[in-house]
Amino acid sequence: MSTKPWGALPVYRIMTIMKSSSEAENIGKDSSLMMTKAAELFIKMLSREGYKLANGGRSLEYKHVAEVVQRDERYEFLRDIMPKKITYAEYKKMQGIQENRDESETEDDDESDSGTSSGSSQ
Repeated sequence: MSTKPWGALPVYRIMTIMKSSSEAENIGKDSSLMMTKAAELFIKMLSREGYKLANGGRSLEYKHVAEVVQRDERYEFLRDIMPKKITYAEYKKMQGIQENRDESETEDDDESDSGTSSGSSQ
């Protein structure tokens, strides 16, 4: 059986990725072909769902696929590597909110520390 790709993904690259796992000792050609086909079907499914969000647009964009990943629990494992795009202004706003939370938590910790030390001296 040839490892020449019959679909969009090159089988030899999928095989290389599979071999990079410390748990994989021997990988047969059949299993690499099946994994390649599974990857192609997965990409096709994710792309179709993203295209539905494009509302009849002509092209599939990152934002569409990222939105599918954020909305659908089936793709939860992709959320860290495929975050929803945000603008720099949105990022700065989020940072400001986070800094305010951190300051508030620090103040709460300081108050509780001073309260426990004064309570223990009585």
